[in-house]
Amino acid sequence: MNQLEVILSQSIPAFIIIPLAAFFATLLWQNKQEKFIASIVLFTKAFYLLAATAYFILWLVNGFIPVDVKFATLYETDHFIFALHFYYDHITAAYSLVGAILFFLVSTFSRYYMHRDEGYKRFFVTILLFAVGYNLIIFSGNFETLFIGWELIGLSSFLLIAFYRNRYLPVKNAFKTLSYYRMSDMAIILAMWMMHHLTNGNILFSQLPLASINGIQTNNYGMVNFIGVMLVLAAMIKSAQFPFTTWLPRAMEGPTSSSAIFYGSLSVHIGVFLLLRTHPFWQGMLWVKVLIISIGTLTA
Repeated sequence: MNQLEVILSQSIPAFIIIPLAAFFATLLWQNKQEKFIASIVLFTKAFYLLAATAYFILWLVNGFIPVDVKFATLYETDHFIFALHFYYDHITAAYSLVGAILFFLVSTFSRYYMHRDEGYKRFFVTILLFAVGYNLIIFSGNFETLFIGWELIGLSSFLLIAFYRNRYLPVKNAFKTLSYYRMSDMAIILAMWMMHHLTNGNILFSQLPLASINGIQTNNYGMVNFIGVMLVLAAMIKSAQFPFTTWLPRAMEGPTSSSAIFYGSLSVHIGVFLLLRTHPFWQGMLWVKVLIISIGTLTA
């Protein structure tokens, strides 16, 4: 491993740690002045934009080599290791750059749009929580890390839809959206569970092609197909595809700027990211490709 690869490997956790630190600083600090809150958020988003750009350039210089990093082991037994694992490739690069630009633009706009709103601090705290979840997903190297981010995005979505909590309709629609998100969570949990049975352990995204081949070679077609169905179902719900489209217009009850970043750009594309990340697993399944095309056509 050359020096540049070491720098790339050691730098990935910063994309999670910095917004997480900003989240706790904004949440726990008693100062509720708009200028103070906006300064923390804008600094964090400016750092994210510069860091994502610099990291992408260094990755290009290093020859497009995927970066695979085990950050920390949270739980371990004889047969299972629950670890935070990070991964950076061309898919992560695209999502991180687009996300960094949109986060910066929306945060800058919201600084003035939310001026004098009684929930000013609460809004930006939730945006920072969403940023942590988003980065955990796009930088995830295994299903366990992805699922943590998946849950954080669901939680922050609920909080922003119900932002105007004194009104009946926003709260009602927030719970409606949350019910759809719970179904999506269940689908991805079942996919993880069956993947563990198929591979007899936890698996990294970089090892998915081997998992698919192993499942086919051992005639575990039922397991492989079940995982494929659950992954598509989780992506369908998260991205508001037919027949799970009704939650999307209901989610517009939150502030305009949060609706733009959540349901107009980033959040609804997390389902697409899931399919892109797991593509090496289902790329040999023709029926999955036909199903995805059919769902997309019906939704459009």
